[in-house]
Amino acid sequence: MAVETITVMGREISYEIKDVDISKLEYYSENPRINYIISKHPPEKITQDFIEQELLKLDSTKERIKDLEENKGLIDEVYVLGNQVVEGNTRLCAFRRLSKKYKDEPRWKTIKARILHDSVNEEELFYILGTFHIKGKTKWDAYEKAAYIYKMINVLKKNPDDVAKQIGKQRKSVEAMLRAYEVMSQKYLTTEQNKNNNSRDELKKYSYFEAFFLQKDLTKRAEETPVFLDEFIDMVKTDKLKKAQNVRELPKILDNKKACKVFYQTEADIAFDEAIHTLHEHRPDKVDRFYKKIREFREIIQESEILKVKCEIEENKNKKAELDKCFKEFKRFCKEINLDIS
Repeated sequence: MAVETITVMGREISYEIKDVDISKLEYYSENPRINYIISKHPPEKITQDFIEQELLKLDSTKERIKDLEENKGLIDEVYVLGNQVVEGNTRLCAFRRLSKKYKDEPRWKTIKARILHDSVNEEELFYILGTFHIKGKTKWDAYEKAAYIYKMINVLKKNPDDVAKQIGKQRKSVEAMLRAYEVMSQKYLTTEQNKNNNSRDELKKYSYFEAFFLQKDLTKRAEETPVFLDEFIDMVKTDKLKKAQNVRELPKILDNKKACKVFYQTEADIAFDEAIHTLHEHRPDKVDRFYKKIREFREIIQESEILKVKCEIEENKNKKAELDKCFKEFKRFCKEINLDIS
């Protein structure tokens, strides 16, 4: 097969595509998905067979096995450096499973691979992985993307701006992902409860932490009161926030004494809903767009320069007409909702 090249970070890297015996290939332990799996176990337990058994537990692997079985083969080749599959570990695992199921079918004994010839350094390799799994069609989940960003910045010492540009995100998003990964991996996943939880459902909680660090009010509160971050981790563990989107409403709850008290003192499964209900009762402008706009309008009127506006409407009939319309609409609205303004 003819040797071809791909351009990675300005350098031409040669490769060739050919079928490779699956028994001669190994899983790439630095792959974010695999790295998460092995991080939960002692090093002496980690073997190629162990990695394979863990991969087989994933829904993504089960789906891949089904797809390959129905298609009777592979469309996209895996990437191989040395004897390691640096991109396509799930496909390798699926092939091995199918080779055991269909022992007499040669199609499952080898896998189509793009063999990288040149000595690819770690930075170039992670650039390739990022292209595939962050900007490409085969997406990593949010936690795996964050693990990639963490390694690029903290291990490979890449500039956050460069990483943001590479993956097509703003710097503030990259910084939030980085901090979320650190808290998730160093605090949340290290608790005994989550160490023993082998489900990848726990990784879905990552989005809560990313949402947390995208909220200026919450990050400021955590900086001023470090124990608050531990409180938030507990909120996530106890499912006090049913979904990551609820994190956006948390600053409003915490800023209102009554809602905050309800949130902290109510049972976890209803705490958020009860706190939001309290906000609706006592501060509707915090949770309802309509009342927020009403408050903003009221503040505009209160803070206006009376003499300035008076002069403007005397000199400009269009400005006066706009205020007339506003007054008439307000009277009509109040009449329709039975609000006495006489």
